Amino acid sequence: MLFILILGFLGTRCATHTQKEEVKTYPKDYVHSLREIHLEKVFHENRGLKVLEENATTVHDYYRGGVQEKEEGEKLIKESRWGEAQNHLEKSNRFLGVVLKYLPEDEAYRNIYGAQVVVFLPNLLIADNNLKLVTVYKNLGKDDQAAEAKGIGQRYLAESLKSVKTEWAYQIKKEFEAELPKK
Repeated sequence: MLFILILGFLGTRCATHTQKEEVKTYPKDYVHSLREIHLEKVFHENRGLKVLEENATTVHDYYRGGVQEKEEGEKLIKESRWGEAQNHLEKSNRFLGVVLKYLPEDEAYRNIYGAQVVVFLPNLLIADNNLKLVTVYKNLGKDDQAAEAKGIGQRYLAESLKSVKTEWAYQIKKEFEAELPKK
């Protein structure tokens, strides 16, 4: 009986929160700076083993896969490899779409396991992907798809700004406004 009590007390110790740091909270209208939250930081946090669609099992896997595909698409845009960039950005959007089914709101900092916290902005990443796809589609002569990508991107951007305000999001908003008019 004493043995069971000791094991019971030891087991409950595992369930207690032992982290001494305070969880950061921000006022609703707080705007995160570009130094604080930016694309390169998101890429850095999600590097590692490549996530394949058929091997993704958790929301975090899909998020990492979406970020990794976005990073590859961005590199291909710089090399003017439009068709390949299109494939990676569209695949990134598919990965991130799965994430949004389960976690529909962006968070400046999301605890994914243990003490690991990441910038978690699936809506903003899809908006940015669509901004990049506007350029890709224009270069491929697909103006109708470019206009459609702009509209989709603006919807995801609006969703992102409902939950987290960042200078990065406002920068994307300005870039969308500078793009071709909505059809």
